[in-house]
Amino acid sequence: MREYFKSMKISFLLAAVLYILLGVVLLVWPGTTAAVICYAFGGILVFYGAATILGFFLSRAGGFVLELFLGIVAGALGIFFLVRPQVIISILPVALGLFILVDGLLNLKRAADLRRLEYSRWYVSLVLSLISLILGLVVLFHPYLAAEALVMVIGGVFIYEGLSDIWTIFMVGRLTRQLRKRMPIEVDPIDVE
Repeated sequence: MREYFKSMKISFLLAAVLYILLGVVLLVWPGTTAAVICYAFGGILVFYGAATILGFFLSRAGGFVLELFLGIVAGALGIFFLVRPQVIISILPVALGLFILVDGLLNLKRAADLRRLEYSRWYVSLVLSLISLILGLVVLFHPYLAAEALVMVIGGVFIYEGLSDIWTIFMVGRLTRQLRKRMPIEVDPIDVE
């Protein structure tokens, strides 16, 4: 089970780093062609979806079903981005807004996990996830923004998403280590098969 959590942590960290890199690219070069953006998003979504689905099925205890659903949706969206970029260009703001909203919902789950683990600053993760949800709604419901401005907004949102994901992942890991030090047990239930 510990290996499952380790692989999930790595896939979430990798996705967060990709969010940040993609966000920087979108902020620095907002005039990049929409087709290149579609192919980049498609590749990232396919990779993220495959990693999430693989992590779900490799876990012995089974993962969180919403994570499997997110992996399937991300993979399917990624394939569609790669196969039909001209269609995606017209619906890009809606697709990205929905993806950011789903990621914000996963962050809400992580905030609830932090609260359940009695982390005193769990509310920071809650606030970050609520901001993610708001930013997802902005991207979703304001497709009339100028194309270049929209690309820059999306870039900023992805940087924020990546940074907030990294912060939450490290806080959950740190809290778990602190709990294990505070309450040592002879047999760790996470390691029992």
